[in-house]
Amino acid sequence: MARKKGSLSTPEYAILGLLRQPMHGYQVAREMAGGRGLGLVCPLGMSNVYFLLGNLQERGLVQVEERQEERYPPRVLLRATAAGRRAFDGWLREPVTRLRQVRLDFLVKLFFLSREDPALARELVEVHKDFCHRYLAEWRELAESADAAGFDRLAIEAKIAVGEGTLRWLEQCGRSLAADVSGDAQAGGDTIRAAVEPTRRALDHAERG
Repeated sequence: MARKKGSLSTPEYAILGLLRQPMHGYQVAREMAGGRGLGLVCPLGMSNVYFLLGNLQERGLVQVEERQEERYPPRVLLRATAAGRRAFDGWLREPVTRLRQVRLDFLVKLFFLSREDPALARELVEVHKDFCHRYLAEWRELAESADAAGFDRLAIEAKIAVGEGTLRWLEQCGRSLAADVSGDAQAGGDTIRAAVEPTRRALDHAERG
């Protein structure tokens, strides 16, 4: 589905989240590389990172800073502007509105919140659990009127299975976040790592259901 004009993609929001602290472009690319942290959720290659950085600069959401150091050439750093920070902060607190967004949007939000505001992370988990309950109620109601055999029944059962799997994962996620309250700074990354693979497996069916 095409993005609405003027909207940002989830990877762009992820980059803005990183750039609330000044970073080099190669540092952003390293954070978005596959295998850990954000790279588990929305991996990007170097060229894609720099393309998105250019878009964000054009929109006034990222700015370039030069820092002069004695005996060395100026260091070029990137930082989110005030508008970029506002855009990210607003997006961070919004619950997703489609189940398939749990695979990407919610996990990116969880990456930042589990490190910076665990209480809000747990609150967002509860909001999404409520969303899943409503989602399941709607599809279970449709299941009652569907034929016992045929495509409609199979499609509805697929939707229900994905919703149930997502709800189980959210419950597990809430327990992990509660246990991480007294953990170290690595807890946020560990929560993402533990979450992303089962979530992807459960939600892979959403694209086909």
